[in-house]
Amino acid sequence: MKINRQGMGEAAFLIVAGTVLSRILGFVRETVIAYRFGATAQTDAFLVASIVPMVLSGMVAGTVAVALVPVFTEARMKKGEEEAWTIASTVINLTAVALVAAAVLFVFAAPVIVPSLGPGLAPETKALAVQLSRLLAPAIILIGLVGLVAALLNAYRHFIYPAFAGLLYNFGMIGGALFLGSLIGISGLAVGLLIGAVAHFLALVIPLALKKGYRPTLIGLRHPGVKKIGLLILPFIIGSAAGQVNLLVDRVLASGLAEGSISALNFAVRVMQLPLGIFAGAAATAAYPFLSEQAVGQRTDDLRRTFSEGLRLLWFIIFPLSVGLMVLSEPIVRLLFERGAFDHQATSMTASALLYYSLGIFAHAALALLVQVYFALQDTATPVKLGIWAVGVNIVLNIILVRYLAHGGLALATSIATMVNCFLKAYYLRRLLGHLDGRRILRAATKTVVSSVVMGVVVATAYSYTAPLFDPDILSQQLLQTGGLIVLGGAVYLISVALLKAEELERAFTWACAKLQLNSVRG
Repeated sequence: MKINRQGMGEAAFLIVAGTVLSRILGFVRETVIAYRFGATAQTDAFLVASIVPMVLSGMVAGTVAVALVPVFTEARMKKGEEEAWTIASTVINLTAVALVAAAVLFVFAAPVIVPSLGPGLAPETKALAVQLSRLLAPAIILIGLVGLVAALLNAYRHFIYPAFAGLLYNFGMIGGALFLGSLIGISGLAVGLLIGAVAHFLALVIPLALKKGYRPTLIGLRHPGVKKIGLLILPFIIGSAAGQVNLLVDRVLASGLAEGSISALNFAVRVMQLPLGIFAGAAATAAYPFLSEQAVGQRTDDLRRTFSEGLRLLWFIIFPLSVGLMVLSEPIVRLLFERGAFDHQATSMTASALLYYSLGIFAHAALALLVQVYFALQDTATPVKLGIWAVGVNIVLNIILVRYLAHGGLALATSIATMVNCFLKAYYLRRLLGHLDGRRILRAATKTVVSSVVMGVVVATAYSYTAPLFDPDILSQQLLQTGGLIVLGGAVYLISVALLKAEELERAFTWACAKLQLNSVRG
């Protein structure tokens, strides 16, 4: 049976479109936050305060969603909608109860938990972090349920709602920073986050409610499908919790460094996540329902092909972007953030972290796809075990490298550990599936890497020669310089991959032409 490439391509297109808009608005959000609050103690306090709400809600939503989708899909295909929704309703209700309980407990435990997450912060910064964390407690419920609802919509291949609803979350935070920040300080950002989370939640719940399958009961508590999800979740919760240790260790160690180190790491991660969110996240999200169906139908050849084609095209896009971020880390950070309270020192600190984070972008992208294959196969134990090993590597490298590179060492440790994690997951998946079309992946990656390096050398040389010609304090000149270098890099990369006859360039060109032709026919 052939893979429905058109369906997956259209899904990816919708997700990319929504993600691009969301990421652009996300950058507006980060720029507004940087302008209003800068890389300062109060921003550090907000980031420490948000650790538990964001980690807990994300962990619960992520673990439940990835376990629910393949079981829900299997039930729909084999037993029908009613049976599938018996499972889904029970899981949603159990998750909601758990999230409410967690939020209430966190409100009371915040004075104990939050200061321990930033031991190097000043006493007044710790007190502010506790206050903000209590304000953010409802986000545990809202964001946790958003992930679950979005996963169910994706299972129905309704990708447009999850892709675009996230815009509301960003609007809330931007409004909070701009309009409430001047009135109540950094607390305005927390209030804006909650407003955005409520809007995001409602925008997804309403279209899912039209399915008329949800029931506010726990009648399916003993259903075999619910028990199966529970068994799938357990190892992933352990692995996800272990993975969040990386974030905790990073922020604990960064809290003992120069003021603004936590904020610098955060802003660098936001920049790094732009290509990951747009391309890797879109590819993984679009591929997951197809991978799940192929796994349920035991169509192993199709599953391998979906993974191979997805990874090759993903790396074709990701490698040049990561090299570009490394070469242009400082001008990009300056262009995005350096205004208002975000000064030159903050730019330098953030650019240093971005350079080291960018080294591991390709591994982050591959992991997004690798993990989805494991989950489609309903194997959550293997990636969890391997992820725990990677966490150990990250912690050891954090402790070593922070001594020599300060907060940059924390970013470098993350990149190296991600590469280790990627290698381990690919190695064991190859053993599970027999092969991963490795020769084609390696051949394509070689052409992509060579072209990216050529591009990087040309752009770095051009930057060194043109830097004295542009005033970094004038926004229009920053735009002209950085934009020109990006266009130059893109042209050099495309010429290079064309000369090397990269298959992915032809695939991308053919798909774009087909899309344009289809749109013209519809018009």
